[in-house]
Amino acid sequence: MRGARADTRGSSGWNGPPGISTNSCKAIGEFGMSADGTRERPVLKAGTLEASVLVRKGVLVPFLRSLRLHQWAKNLLIFVPLVLAGKLANVDVWTTCVVGFVAFGILASATYLVNDLRDLPFDRLHWSKRARPLACGDMPAAMAFAAIAVGALLSFGIAASIGRGAVLILFVYGALTLMYSLRLKRVPLLDVFILAVLFTLRLVFGIHLANVAPSPWLLVFSMFIFMSLSIGKRYTEVSRAGALGRDRLDGRGYLAKDGPLLFGLGLSTAVGAVIILILYLLNEAFGAGFYKSPLLLWALPAVLFLWLGRFWLLAGRDTLDDDPLVYAVKDRVSLGLGAAMVAIFVSAWQL
Repeated sequence: MRGARADTRGSSGWNGPPGISTNSCKAIGEFGMSADGTRERPVLKAGTLEASVLVRKGVLVPFLRSLRLHQWAKNLLIFVPLVLAGKLANVDVWTTCVVGFVAFGILASATYLVNDLRDLPFDRLHWSKRARPLACGDMPAAMAFAAIAVGALLSFGIAASIGRGAVLILFVYGALTLMYSLRLKRVPLLDVFILAVLFTLRLVFGIHLANVAPSPWLLVFSMFIFMSLSIGKRYTEVSRAGALGRDRLDGRGYLAKDGPLLFGLGLSTAVGAVIILILYLLNEAFGAGFYKSPLLLWALPAVLFLWLGRFWLLAGRDTLDDDPLVYAVKDRVSLGLGAAMVAIFVSAWQL
């Protein structure tokens, strides 16, 4: 079944979104297909978000969920230039980067709210995004609009305390994210390219905050690896939509038959990331003076290959989470390989 249809049955087997009673969900919702395609679950219709406020039990927890604070882990990229430049002992640089990390995180959370408001009709039909606070009616749209305004002002205010350059980079990030949410996310292939750019801007921000020379190899590596991960996210969504009998991915420009193309592009960019990491080691890392045992860094491309290879292996088996970040922090093998990469770096630096 495609789309959604109204239903008033009393035994759907679902208790409704958190904070909304089952009866209330039935009164203001429609039924959509579940992730396994075998049963139906109620999803809120467009225009009923404010009505759901009447049956909410509270908005604090949903509000915090809507900020996606776990996604702040992406902003740890801000500290990468500091580490690679050998400024680990510089307290002033650390302080500046921490302040920048907070400013970037607040702005990113505000842009997530913009994205959720823009995608409400599509999120309510999505197998996992329907549980987002705005999509299921746990949080009023008015609160989201207020949080966006306050978050943007707070973020740029903090960035202004760092300097004009920090404000400019955040402005570029915010403007590009807004363009992505409003239109570019619906343009096939351009959407994943923009996502890679947004990740790479975090490195650019870190380079500015740490006041280090930009590394072209590092920035190109970032584009390739995050393009591969972004394509993996889109491939998973397209494949799942096809498995549910849908001919296209709601809210995006992809058709179900685009899966093979995305899989090929994802693999090729993954291999490109490994090759560029090798070139980075040869052209920059081995020449850095703070590594005591630089030859140990040769283990990094091997570990990266294993991690990306596993990522695409699971994607091909349709066992990958919608969000690569969630996959990375929950998968034990990924955590082990990540720990191995940290150990390799520390060993090359200290031994």
